[in-house]
Amino acid sequence: MANQLQETLDRIIAKSNVLVERYNLLSSEKEALATENESLRAEVTKLRALTEQLQQDNKYLLTARSIAPNKVMVDDARATISRLVRDIDRCINQLNE
Repeated sequence: MANQLQETLDRIIAKSNVLVERYNLLSSEKEALATENESLRAEVTKLRALTEQLQQDNKYLLTARSIAPNKVMVDDARATISRLVRDIDRCINQLNE
């Protein structure tokens, strides 16, 4: 009878040791996954900010493209702006005289 009790106790101890090992393994795996989850969340936040910035840049570029879609129009716009600046300078000089 004592032999049976000792064998049962040994089996229970062996099983509890297996459970403790599994618990430790799962606990360390949980910590590793929590760390990975945290870093992935930070990366997602960073990528969202980058996406928003790129969307805003794209919006600005589309607006700029619609205003001056080719080089000829850009050159014409620059010439017009230069002419207007010269006219304004001329007017300022006349007012100062």
